[in-house]
Amino acid sequence: MMIHEYGLNNEKIVVLIHPSYVMWNYFDFVIALLKDNCHIIVPALPGYDEEHPKENFTSVEKIADDIADILIAKNIETIDVLYGCSMGGSIVLRMLVTRKIGIKNAICDGAITP
Repeated sequence: MMIHEYGLNNEKIVVLIHPSYVMWNYFDFVIALLKDNCHIIVPALPGYDEEHPKENFTSVEKIADDIADILIAKNIETIDVLYGCSMGGSIVLRMLVTRKIGIKNAICDGAITP
């Protein structure tokens, strides 16, 4: 899973998880607004990544675990804001349940339960 990052030197960490049927750059407008004040992390979910077209979607549960593992590997222990829309919101719900990584604020926009 490819991870796109912006504003790496900023303290506040915001993770944005896109819905199904769109690519990670769904958040381009939001990234432009926040990158000067926040460290923005946007995963390109499997099955929705033009740079890795053969990587298949697995499950909300696996992807949530993978995102947490990637963040932990980057020495990120706590996220200030975790946002997900639709399928991305379901991934946020799963990350809240598993508690693999600290989450100060979560927004589940149109999430369905996994």
